Amino acid sequence: MKGMLSGITILELGQVIAGTYGGMILADLGAEVIKIEPHWGDAARNPKITPVRGESAVHLQLNRGKRSMVIDLKSEAGREVFYGLVAESDVVIDNFRPGVMARLKIDHESLLRHNPRIITVSVTGFGAGGPASDQPAFDLVVQALSGLLDLTGPPDGPPARVGIPLADISGGIFACVAVLGALVGRELHGEGRHADISMLDSLVSMLSYDALHHLNTGALNRRQGTEHAHIVPWQAFETRDGYMVVAARGEKFWQNLCDAIDRPDLKDDPRTRDNGARLEHREYVVRILAEAFARRTRDEWMDLATKHDLPVAPVNDLADVFRYPQVQAREMVRRYRHPTVGDVSYLPSPFKLTDWEMPGLPAPMLGEHTVELLSNRLAYSDETIGRLVERGVVGTGRDGNGVS
Repeated sequence: MKGMLSGITILELGQVIAGTYGGMILADLGAEVIKIEPHWGDAARNPKITPVRGESAVHLQLNRGKRSMVIDLKSEAGREVFYGLVAESDVVIDNFRPGVMARLKIDHESLLRHNPRIITVSVTGFGAGGPASDQPAFDLVVQALSGLLDLTGPPDGPPARVGIPLADISGGIFACVAVLGALVGRELHGEGRHADISMLDSLVSMLSYDALHHLNTGALNRRQGTEHAHIVPWQAFETRDGYMVVAARGEKFWQNLCDAIDRPDLKDDPRTRDNGARLEHREYVVRILAEAFARRTRDEWMDLATKHDLPVAPVNDLADVFRYPQVQAREMVRRYRHPTVGDVSYLPSPFKLTDWEMPGLPAPMLGEHTVELLSNRLAYSDETIGRLVERGVVGTGRDGNGVS
């Protein structure tokens, strides 16, 4: 079986999350992703970050399926090695600060001299232009600037960070989309392109219809916890043994909910008979539902959901997520064998593709594939490789210049 991207080679200069998430997806699609690292390795390798048996969970998840090669890109000899790889590759992804690629002489214009069809993608916090382009950017900073924090959290409490690094992840996803679009465009038009991906741009674009509403009306959405500004009921309620959410979008589901709580009178009550009325009388509706949800357990509510076709769900913790039969049925947990950690459970990309089984390869050791790639891709002799290792131009992770 061949992946959609089998035969495509990606050189990834990414670090931690924003620069590696897209490459992870591309590897799942069948591309060969070669992770170019400095002698000290990607910062995501730090075993103090979400440790799993001596390795970092960030590295084990986001760098799975990739190959690792150590090159000193600050040296002229190291750049010559990199240029050789570029000539045989399709895409270069980086997430350095703006200007770093140009200073290293590996920006898009420089690489075109070695491969006129090369595609380059840069993922940064704020993009290549604008007054904030050179400012340091971390996920929390970008979430705050994008307005996401102001929209998240309880109405009478402080802003809340989204529980996953959504700015980093969205930057990686849009980098992947840019690569796929550029690959198709190159086949149609014969030339490679450069894509400038900003984490801030990515999150701002995901504000979606709320942003359009504000831009065209001036209205500001405020933090509402799990409530919805325009739909009632749409929020979490406490049951006898935990929280449930109900998302009764549309009158069909509201009427089903009325039957489930033995309140058919609410179908015709002028305060609750349609969404506009329920919005106007939100406190009244919420009070009735809060009392109803508190009388039953989450399992009892799920039984009612099946009986009445209700859009309700328990608020799962991570243990609940991976016990959930639908998650299990969709095979959203897989395993690979890592040389030092042993069996590692990981999350694959979420698409299911006809006649393609995702590779399921482990995250690489630092510099694990340096010698192999120099020998097989660039036809370097053993003597030449040995001299490059000795001079620190490249590394294997076992040569004293880095840690594996």
